[in-house]
Parts: sequence; C-alpha cells; structure tokens
Amino acid sequence: MASEPYRFISSPDNDKIRFIKRLGHKKYRDQQGKFLIEGINLVRAALSKALTMEMVLIADDFDYSEIAETLSGNVDYHRIYLVPRYLYEKISDAENGSGIIAVVNKSSYSLDTLESMLRSHHGCVGNILVLDRLQDPGNIGTMIRTAVAAGYSIVATIKGTADIYSPKVLRASAGMIFDIAVVELVDANDLKKMVSRLDKKIVVTDPRKGVPYYKCSLARDVALVIGNEGNGISEEILESSDIRVNIPMQGEVESLNAAVCASLLMYEAMRIDE
Repeated sequence: MASEPYRFISSPDNDKIRFIKRLGHKKYRDQQGKFLIEGINLVRAALSKALTMEMVLIADDFDYSEIAETLSGNVDYHRIYLVPRYLYEKISDAENGSGIIAVVNKSSYSLDTLESMLRSHHGCVGNILVLDRLQDPGNIGTMIRTAVAAGYSIVATIKGTADIYSPKVLRASAGMIFDIAVVELVDANDLKKMVSRLDKKIVVTDPRKGVPYYKCSLARDVALVIGNEGNGISEEILESSDIRVNIPMQGEVESLNAAVCASLLMYEAMRIDE
C-alpha cells in the first residue's frame, strides 16, 4: 500500500464528490470527456491499457492491496482519496459497491479524428461493429465483449445509441471496452463516409431480402450493423448496405436477441477466416 495514508474526504459537499455524482449523467460525461469505472476488475483493466485516471476514490473499508502497487505506479498519489463507506454508497452505481471508483478520460474517436485512430492501428483496421440506436446496456456490453473476442477492431455508435460509457454497459463489457476503438458517429451519412475511408462493406440483417448469413463472406473488411431492438436498422443504412443477410429460424420465432444475432454473425466471420 501507499507509504502514507491517502487523503480522506468525509463531506458529501466536497467538490470531488459532487463532480463524481455529476458524471453519473450522460450529458455531463459528454461535456467533460470523462466517465466513471467501478470495481477492481474494471480499474485493473483500465490501468493495463495505460488509460489516464483523473481521480480514484476508495472506500475506507475496502481491501485494495492487490492493486495498490499498480495504482501507485500509474496514478499520481495526490489523485487518490479515501472516503467513508456510507459516502461511497452515495456515489456508487452498483447495488453492492465494490469499494473503488475511478474517473477516466474518454478515448473515443469521431469521423474527424479517424486519422489519429489509423495511426494508432498502424493503418490496419479489422472488422467494425456498428450499433444503430441500440438501447439495452446489457446487449451493448455483451456485443462489445464478443466483438473483442471475435477480433473486431472498432465499435461504432450511431447517435441515439445508449451511452457506451454508462456504468451498466461498462460492467456488461467486462472491461473489454478498453480493448477496442470506439468511434462515435452522427448518422448514416457519417457511417458511409467512415466505411469509404476504411474500405469496408456495410453488412445488415434483413429477414425479408437477406440471404442466409453462412452463404456470405463476412470474414474481412465488413462493418456489421446491428439495429435497434424494437425498430431494427434505419432505412437510410439499409439503403446504403452492400450485403444483406438473414439468420434462418424454425418454428414461430420471428427474431433473435440483438446480442445473440451479433454474436452469431461475428463468430461466423471467425469460422470462415480459419
């Protein structure tokens, strides 16, 4: 642990406590370019990727010894604070807060900053997962986790998608959000510009006009679009698509969960590529 105790915050009116509470809201996260991560696993995952932590708060009854050395080597000592458990619970998003929260700088890209992303990937970008107005945080986090496992390089969000930096999405991603580039897009026009710049094909699911997914080449250079849970993929994106696929189903099943659909298609790409 630290050679001397970390500074202690006891007042709920402290500016740092208020700041963290405000980061619970998407609008404020967007304004500040920062978000919260909670739990030792997410903190460890972020530190392993050398992400900048603006602040770390630790409940005074939490045993952080297993990451104390990592913390001290990656976070300025004066940015780490202890708080009483009752105060920690007031700022925690989880039902049973683990005891450690960190403020992290966003590292997402936009259409205007694609060049810097390309430099970080040495000009080589793999498949892209595109989220078109997805709303369920659990679905989004699961898809991010699966995308990383399936070797995807980018997750792109269309405006209207639930915040990818919300606590629920981050937990569902199991820290994999730090292993994939995030590109925030405004609309279908942005998507078309991105795939043109990166030389990818837009792949959509279409139960009526699509061909069975296993008859298509999905292994490389695709931007796989997963649509809103209730309304599906926007008409603008459908019209811009290069490949339309469907997932054959038997019985009276009309559709699959969005995360299940995404997983099937992403892993089909892996199977073909092998």
